[in-house]
Amino acid sequence: MVDFKIMVVEDNFIFALDLQSKMESWGYTVGPVISSGEDAIAESFQEKPDLIIMDIGIKGELNGVEAARKIMKLHIPLIYVTGQGDEAVITEAAKTVPFAILKKPVDYEVLQHKIRSALELKIRKEQDEGDLIG
Repeated sequence: MVDFKIMVVEDNFIFALDLQSKMESWGYTVGPVISSGEDAIAESFQEKPDLIIMDIGIKGELNGVEAARKIMKLHIPLIYVTGQGDEAVITEAAKTVPFAILKKPVDYEVLQHKIRSALELKIRKEQDEGDLIG
């Protein structure tokens, strides 16, 4: 199995620890939990994780959607996990082309499937790009 690194951007500490524990039990490497949009951007550009799981409503100047807009250029798959129910917010989030938007409370079986699917798609895209170059 490939060792995938997942970045979690979540300001609810208890949920973040639970999420981190679940993903590690599934075999993924989870870096330190990030709690603000500004830190998420900096960490994404520095660490270039394989996948980002981000809450929309995080603390700091930038919410998750605003942070995702800046991270998009790195082409890192993104899954939103959010308690936001406002349709306008969800519509804005969808414009950042996430792999999925999941509502809290999270069904961990669904999340595990979405993570696996996003990472498989990432691998296929990288292989296709390699085929085009090589």
